[in-house]
Amino acid sequence: MKIEKDGIEKIRESMSKVFARGGIRDMDALVLSELLIWDRYMDVEEIAKNLNYSISGVTGSLHRLMRMHLVIRKKIGKKYLYRSESNILSVFIHLVQEIYEHDLPRLQHIVDEEKSVLNDEEKKVVDALDAKLSKAKEYLGALIKILEDYTKEVS
Repeated sequence: MKIEKDGIEKIRESMSKVFARGGIRDMDALVLSELLIWDRYMDVEEIAKNLNYSISGVTGSLHRLMRMHLVIRKKIGKKYLYRSESNILSVFIHLVQEIYEHDLPRLQHIVDEEKSVLNDEEKKVVDALDAKLSKAKEYLGALIKILEDYTKEVS
């Protein structure tokens, strides 16, 4: 017998799948989605209860998300509260920036390193790929600029 999921759970899972496709771990994507949906400070116990996960698992996710500057925390008394530092568009911009600043340069470095061991035919193919990667980086840089400008306008 299949248990029907409630509306918030369906929304959270759908949103988290988008973030996971962008490179965020599944668990982290669920935690981030939970914070974005409720758009308020939440303690780790509430998040863990809503997601049906352990407090330690949620805490680990929150720390990874803070390192990515997607979540902030504040201390009230003895309790830490967490909130998404950004809106959904900012999360997408962050994911594109990660690709732009880290993934593409890493891939281009590998392409450059491996050129020395390729035969002439393979070098032609890889040179064409290298040109496409450079163009992709150029376009992603422009896209990031446009999206950042847009978020400043609507803020």
